[in-house]
Amino acid sequence: MESEKKNQKCCDHDLDNDLHEQDDQNNGHEQTDQNLQSPKDEISMCIAELSIWKDQCKRISAEFENFKRRTERDQARWAEVAKESILVELLSFVDTFEMALKQKSGNDSAGIEMSYQALMKLLQKHSVTVMKITETFDPEFHEAVMQVQSDKHQSGDIVELLSKGFMMKDRVLRPAKVSVAV
Repeated sequence: MESEKKNQKCCDHDLDNDLHEQDDQNNGHEQTDQNLQSPKDEISMCIAELSIWKDQCKRISAEFENFKRRTERDQARWAEVAKESILVELLSFVDTFEMALKQKSGNDSAGIEMSYQALMKLLQKHSVTVMKITETFDPEFHEAVMQVQSDKHQSGDIVELLSKGFMMKDRVLRPAKVSVAV
């Protein structure tokens, strides 16, 4: 223990001597060198550099938060698109069930009716609704499958609904297929 204290004193003494020698050498030369700066200048430079790093850190943090929000929004949209694609495929079953119900034949129609109602409840659960048909053709909501001559309708009016259209919330999931008067 005492030897460690002696070694420490020797090291401290040697370090002090080295520092004094360097001071003596520096004092021998005039300090006209432009590379030497006063402590105030060094502190100012450090503060300026710190400010730059803080600003950069804030920017990177803000960019990361924006990236996280954008990623969450994109993931939600992708999930919605995947859900829509599956629901669009189910809509062909709605058409099939409706055709089967038009051709009722005794007891078989009860099972078809129940299956159709179950499918419609499933669609409703996912905010899918049947599109309301207007009298005039609107390309955002209708798909004109054919044009027909009609004395009862004006040009551009819907004559007949061929296939129901469906909405999911406020977007068209599948446009209604219609015939339009010429």
